[in-house]
Amino acid sequence: MKFLPLGAALALCLSAACASTTATIPHAKRLASAGVAYGKAADALIGATEETSVDADSARLLSEAQGLSREDRRALLEKHAGTADLVAELERLRKHARLLTRYFEALGNLADDSVDTEAGTRIDSVADALNSAGQALSGSKLLSPAETDALSKGGKLVVRAVRSQALTRELTRRADAIDRELRLQKAMLDALRRKVQTDLASINTLGSERDITRPFLDSIIADERAWIALRRSYLLSPRKVEALSEASDAASKLRSAWAAFVEGKFDEPARAALLADLDSILAFAESVKAATR
Repeated sequence: MKFLPLGAALALCLSAACASTTATIPHAKRLASAGVAYGKAADALIGATEETSVDADSARLLSEAQGLSREDRRALLEKHAGTADLVAELERLRKHARLLTRYFEALGNLADDSVDTEAGTRIDSVADALNSAGQALSGSKLLSPAETDALSKGGKLVVRAVRSQALTRELTRRADAIDRELRLQKAMLDALRRKVQTDLASINTLGSERDITRPFLDSIIADERAWIALRRSYLLSPRKVEALSEASDAASKLRSAWAAFVEGKFDEPARAALLADLDSILAFAESVKAATR
């Protein structure tokens, strides 16, 4: 099934807008559009990863339970209760991505010619919520000690004043704070990729053998639709890992774009390159949604 990925549509839309008004649109608007696109892409990808991660753990649970007594099965089920903790962690990460989206939307509004006090109040509120969400993620068990330590040692950005007093004030107050939230996004996506890779390595052989290979070879497929859905989930899982890697790269590039903007170095090629990287993330998330409808 062919469709135009959301990322491609978004990139075309934004590129067209910038092509006709490049001379008048401030760099803040370009950065804001890229930040919003990243936040939405990350949210969609994390949601897809959450669903498939739970399905993967369920497949492992079924494989490990074969031949066990009722009591042993109960103990095994309790052993896998930690999956709920992973879901909670992913939901915190999704919240963080959504708040990043809202922050960059607010930043774009702050760049308008007629900025009122309400715009400043909105960005303050979003930034405070983003900071709280980031603090909740900072102690994640998914992060390695080195990653946790690195998050507390961010560098200082040198803010270059822009024409808008409201933007200059915002950058002066939060340049380093937003840089930290973007570093946190990358670190969490890297950690999530490692977790997913470990899970897939342990379940693909057992789960695929039990759910896909054995029923097919023995001609004992009781529910063909269910078998098709299971086979799809096993085949799509490696793509999830690849997309997480791409998401991590996009987070890194968004951080670089933020630093460039703060220091007066963000230009159209940097924004266009960032949006191009987001396309594959959104395409993956859309393909998962389309396959599960």
